[in-house]
Amino acid sequence: MKEYPEPIWNAENMNRKKGDTTFKTCGWCKFASCGRARYDCMIDTHCDLMTDYGEERDVKWDTKCKILNLGLLDIKDIIESKKRNIKDNLEQNKNTEAEIRVLLNDKRIPRKNKPALPDSRSCEYFKLKSVIWVLHENKWNKGIVVSGYRTYDGCVSYVLDDYPESQKGWGCGMSVPGILLDWEYKYFKKNLEEYREYLKLCDREYNGEKLKLDDYYKAMEVTK
Repeated sequence: MKEYPEPIWNAENMNRKKGDTTFKTCGWCKFASCGRARYDCMIDTHCDLMTDYGEERDVKWDTKCKILNLGLLDIKDIIESKKRNIKDNLEQNKNTEAEIRVLLNDKRIPRKNKPALPDSRSCEYFKLKSVIWVLHENKWNKGIVVSGYRTYDGCVSYVLDDYPESQKGWGCGMSVPGILLDWEYKYFKKNLEEYREYLKLCDREYNGEKLKLDDYYKAMEVTK
C-alpha cells in the first residue's frame, strides 16, 4: 500500500511542536495518538477523542479537525466516555503501579545491561557513525551507521567494511535481530547461551516471514 504523502519539510513544519494545530488539523494536534510520525508530526494517526467512532477516528496529518463538526450532544458523549475510562482504569492503574513497584524493587529482577530485544529499540537506537554488525551471507559483518532512507524513522542505513558495494546505500529495519550494535555483538560473542535465549525471544514473523534463527546462532559461533 502506498504511504500517504508527508508534509513539505520546510523550516516551519520541521519546527512545529505537538499541540500547535490542535482543533485545526491533525498532524500536530495534542490529541493525535499513535501511528507513523516524523519530527513532532503524526502523519497517519488516530484521534484520541474519537475512540468510540470506529474508522472515523483514523486521520492523516492534514485532516481538518472532525471534532469541530460535532454537535453539543456528541461533545457531551465524548466527555462522558472519557469519564468512564478514568473510572474503569482506576483499578487497572493500581495494579499497574503495583507491578512497577515489583519491577523496581524485587531483587530477583536482573539489573544487568543486556542487548535490548529488537522491538524495544528506540527510534534513535542506531546513531549515526555507530559501529554495528550485520548478518549478511551467513556471517556477521562489521560496519558503520550512515545517513540514508528513513534514518531515525524505523530504518538503519549502513556501510559494511568488507563490502564496498554497500556504499551505494544498504540498510534494513531497525527492529530486526540481524543488526547489532558493536557492544551487543561483543556481549553475545562472550555469552553464546544468552544469545540462544535472546533468539528464542525474537522468534516471530518479520515482514511476514519467519527468520532462520538457527543460522544467526551458527554465524555468531563462527564469526571472528
